[in-house]
Amino acid sequence: MKTIVVTGKDGFFASRFIDYYKEKYNIIGFSHDDLDITNEKQTVSIISKYKPDYLVHAAAISDTGACERNPEKSFEVNVKGSINVAKACVKTKAKLIYLSSDQVYGGNDEVGPYDEEKYVPNNVYGKHKIQAEKEILRVMQNVVILRLTWLFDLPERQKKTNSNIVWNIAKALMENKAVKFPANEYRGITYVHDLVKNFDKIIDLPVGVYNAGSENNLSTYEVAKTVIAAMGLSYRIEEILIKDVERYKEKNKDLRISNNKLKNHGIYFSSTEEAIRNCIKDFLF
Repeated sequence: MKTIVVTGKDGFFASRFIDYYKEKYNIIGFSHDDLDITNEKQTVSIISKYKPDYLVHAAAISDTGACERNPEKSFEVNVKGSINVAKACVKTKAKLIYLSSDQVYGGNDEVGPYDEEKYVPNNVYGKHKIQAEKEILRVMQNVVILRLTWLFDLPERQKKTNSNIVWNIAKALMENKAVKFPANEYRGITYVHDLVKNFDKIIDLPVGVYNAGSENNLSTYEVAKTVIAAMGLSYRIEEILIKDVERYKEKNKDLRISNNKLKNHGIYFSSTEEAIRNCIKDFLF
């Protein structure tokens, strides 16, 4: 049985990943309380004890607003911490799977979807993710970098649920509270379980950078309408959804990815629309 070390074990993705593969792999998970990735000596020492075959680095400060407010902390965790994890992988000869972000595409003047060469970050989080990618590739060779889209899921017992479009809408419906969604934002939105189930193939990808997640050409407002329709509540769309046409009016926010590189390796994701319907069906919501 191969050993996988996972950082950020209690996070949105990692908690679901660990639960799904706990019988197939020997999984060692670390939270911040177990492992301070900003401490190089501690990181290398602790990870070295387990001699992992793979290391999935999911620990991060992924709240873009928090990164803008405290760029020094973002750098410590998202850049320096990732470099320390990479150094531990070099020592143990583990293959690193680094979770990056579609935020690296936010500053593009071109219209998406974008391939992996078209990165132009325009916020602190995106800039630090690109810097971490480059530093990791400088430190080591045996690494797969995944640029993930916005992940979604409904709440699961004993698992963290991040703010995500499906759960945000579900709460709005239950609270009878109208919510705004931008009509000028375009991005892939991925069912977290699609990503988890693909990881058996992902960990054996050739070294490189890959976009990973659902492709999508709908605006975030249109995606929100899809969510409500999938719940069988189309008659409540006008009551619950407010179409925000002011946000990103001067320039569309476009984070759409092209998955062609992954498809060439036989890895596929449902479209965002399909993924939403699958999620609602899975939870009988």
